[in-house]
Amino acid sequence: MADSSARNYEVESEKEVEFTQERQRVYNPRYVRWTFFERMLVVLGSVVSIGMIVFLISSSITAASTQQQLSDIQQSISKNQNEVTDLRQQIGELTSTTRLNKIAREKGLTLIDKNIRTIR
Repeated sequence: MADSSARNYEVESEKEVEFTQERQRVYNPRYVRWTFFERMLVVLGSVVSIGMIVFLISSSITAASTQQQLSDIQQSISKNQNEVTDLRQQIGELTSTTRLNKIAREKGLTLIDKNIRTIR
């Protein structure tokens, strides 16, 4: 009889040890299981954060590209304005009265200033 009671006692002690280990795992104040809601919040927050990062980088690249295009257009406008200024200066030099008088004398003509009409 001593053998059978010793065996039963061992089995009961193992059950008690397992029960106390389970109880310690469940009530461990340093470890708390995450609920489904908390997991979904973390996943959703991560997805939103990654989406915002991608959007921010994309908009930054777009802004830099647009800034470069604006700079190119401003350079083109400046170049064209310089050409227009040069052409106006050239028109002024070609239509000056001193030049016209010089050309007229070379051809043996006389130039009367009051007969010249300026059209703008």
